[in-house]
Amino acid sequence: MGVAVAALVLTLDLRGAIGFSSFGVLVYYAIANASALTLRRDEGAPWRPVPVVGVAGCLLLAATLPPAAALAGLAVFAVGAVVWLVQRRTSR
Repeated sequence: MGVAVAALVLTLDLRGAIGFSSFGVLVYYAIANASALTLRRDEGAPWRPVPVVGVAGCLLLAATLPPAAALAGLAVFAVGAVVWLVQRRTSR
């Protein structure tokens, strides 16, 4: 596996994949920070500004990624949302 990955790294331009991956990770952490805003004190809620700054930072960093990476990431999330909605409606 290591040889295959090394061959890909040496022969392909992986910047697009890196940008796409970064977009996904930043959205994931933005969602995690937004979820922390819903916690109550007895559930271990952090000091309110911490997740707010976390969400803002993630979204700001995601906005600085190459547009193609962000658009591809948004497309993947949109497809996932549609699949989730279809499954939700058919499981009723």
